[in-house]
Amino acid sequence: MELCISIDEKNCNALYNSLIQDNNQDIAMKCEDNKLIIKIINVKISSIYNLVDDIIRDYETFKKVGEL
Repeated sequence: MELCISIDEKNCNALYNSLIQDNNQDIAMKCEDNKLIIKIINVKISSIYNLVDDIIRDYETFKKVGEL
């Protein structure tokens, strides 16, 4: 199974750099038109919630750090 997530973010490159540290070979990311496109392959149904939750937490942290 494959999961694709798109996050609208005008500062796409900074978000990309903050998420790339948690990246592995099953995750591909690219910035395109102020959107971060995250493509995850080899996803197990049982792990979909955890993956999305982790990405949301990373994004929330990114936004909070940006406000400092």
